Amino acid sequence: MGDLLSDVTSAALAKSLDAAGLRHRVIADNIANVETPGFVRSDVTFNDQLREALSASDPDTAMRHVKSIEPQVEPDTLSPPNPNGSNVNIDKEMAELTKNDLQYETLVQLLNLKGSMIKAAITEGKR
Repeated sequence: MGDLLSDVTSAALAKSLDAAGLRHRVIADNIANVETPGFVRSDVTFNDQLREALSASDPDTAMRHVKSIEPQVEPDTLSPPNPNGSNVNIDKEMAELTKNDLQYETLVQLLNLKGSMIKAAITEGKR
């Protein structure tokens, strides 16, 4: 049964869920520190790494690349600072939180759909 869920798609979805979870924690930290003088907001980089990993020419190489990528937390040095020196924009953070929540829910639904498809294939195979 493990092989049924160890394909590139499942691995990519699982890694994406990990990245979304980390992104949620980072955004929550940014929001919590909106009034902290000099606080530098952070962001999570992951999508470009995933896109590159999935562009491999064969599934085995893609799987190795997907398994090796990890989401990275990086400081945002490009956003302009507020008067207190923090560069957290609460409106932007709330929008990012909503976007991340929607992405997370979509990823969960995709994994559930994949499981349902496998279950249906097994069930139909028994008939």
